[in-house]
Formats: sequence, structure tokens, C-alpha cells
Amino acid sequence: MKLWKAVEKTNPKYTKQVGFGRKFTSINAQYQVMCATEQFGAFGKGWGIEREFFNPIIEGMIGYTADLWWIDSEGKNRFEINSSIATHSKAGKLDDECYKKVSTDALTKGLSKLGFNADVFLGQWDDNRYVAQMKKEFSEKPAKKEKHAPGTKMTAEVFSLMMEAIRQGKGDKVKERMEDYKMTKVQKDKLDKALV
Repeated sequence: MKLWKAVEKTNPKYTKQVGFGRKFTSINAQYQVMCATEQFGAFGKGWGIEREFFNPIIEGMIGYTADLWWIDSEGKNRFEINSSIATHSKAGKLDDECYKKVSTDALTKGLSKLGFNADVFLGQWDDNRYVAQMKKEFSEKPAKKEKHAPGTKMTAEVFSLMMEAIRQGKGDKVKERMEDYKMTKVQKDKLDKALV
């Protein structure tokens, strides 16, 4: 439940109420991508989509399947995501964004299985008091600082990111984060030298 608890709350800034047909809360898909990137790293490196397949189910409807994968301390994980969507509007007009819509819908549903924006999917956003609480919580939240358990082993990727940050003049931030990591003598010496 560690991942679920980290991603279950939704920032009201990235939602909107949709009222046609049935009333529901819509989550900005790019916000979800940002949250997944915060948890796993860059798309394509720490998480992503593989084996995408678009399949015309019947005339006027397209199906989509793919694998959602992510990397954590236990290695690479994956499961299948899917969705379907009409290729034409009710008036018969071709929807030229149907491929984008069906893949986005599948991704949203897939991320929800990991706990992303679970408060919306669990119906908590139907409660005005909960929404007010989220507005207050996210408006008061300071900028989130990426933290690691003390003594987390510094990977080659983290080391190269820190060296790049130093080259970009962000040495102060690197100094703050160095204490979160357990590093080799070579890594520490190189970082200390770059910070001078």
C-alpha cells in the first residue's frame, strides 16, 4: 500500500466536473503522467507503455490493449491495460482523435489500479467536504522535495543526474540531497570535487 498511499490524493487544480449524462470528476491525463513520473522517473526509463495494439472491434468501434510497466526496487513490473471507444460521433462524424482518446483512457484506468487518484475513483470527490479538504491540503502544500530513505544506495543514474545538476549551477540542491544517499568513495570524491 506504500505506492497507493503516496498517489491516492488528487490535486483539485487538475480536475474538472463533467455534467453531461452523469456527473463525474475528470482528471487531467497529463497530471497523471506527471504523478507517475514523480514516482517512477521519466517515461520510457522508469515506466511506460509497451505492445500497443489498436483493434477494430466492430464497425465504428476500436479496441486498445497494451502493457503498462514500471520499475521499482523489486525490478520491472507490468500488467495489461485496455479500453474501447467509438470512432465516430453520434452524428456520424469521424473522430480523428479516437486513437489518442482510447490510449489515454486505458492509461488512466491502468494507473488507477496502482492507486493513482484513487480518491476520485472511490467516489470521495462526490463529498463536498472532502473536496474542500483537498483544496486546503494542496494549497498549503509546500513544493514537494524528493526524499529517499536515509542510506539509499546511489545509482549510476542518480550520480549522473547530480553531476549534471552541478554543471547547471544547482550545487546547493545537490548538497541537500547528498545526505539522503549512501555512496561509494569514488562517487563522493567526484561530487565533492565538482561542487568546489
